[in-house]
Amino acid sequence: MMNLSRRNFFNNTITSHRDHYNFNHDNNNNNNLEEVYVMKLFIKKASNIIRFNDTFPYSFERAIYRVIVSDEKGREFSTTRRMGTPTPEWNEHIEICFESEPINQELTLMVIRENCYDDPGTSTGEKVVGRAIIPVPELNVRPKKDSVVELVKLVGVDEKRVEADISFLTLLNRVLIETN
Repeated sequence: MMNLSRRNFFNNTITSHRDHYNFNHDNNNNNNLEEVYVMKLFIKKASNIIRFNDTFPYSFERAIYRVIVSDEKGREFSTTRRMGTPTPEWNEHIEICFESEPINQELTLMVIRENCYDDPGTSTGEKVVGRAIIPVPELNVRPKKDSVVELVKLVGVDEKRVEADISFLTLLNRVLIETN
């Protein structure tokens, strides 16, 4: 996995080999520059997540939710926890870095409800109330509107529709970073 903790990101997006050469030539000054792909995922909100997930009574006003995003390498990224009603809102950015262009890769989004210790299906207090698989977008394609996908829930070996959804925006850029 790529360690980005000691690198400086440059804000320009590289769109061609010529731009890459000029950027290296004009701004390198004996620094090492590396090209990476950065996906920005803006998680907006989930809707109707309580509807089919209630087998035990919970106080919905006090329910705590978060979204966990995982990539094909098994890396996980998380939003902050939000107290919510059946429509929790995050409005948060998650940045995911790839060493090479993520062609045909997918991400898994899971909406988690926390503090579900009374539910016999969990020992950690976390319950997946819905999940979805989304594609990593093509390079530099700006979304025209929010993406919305339906959430499903695994029940045994079958997927069950939960009649809920999650809305988000995505953007993939190619950027240069300075390695120290």
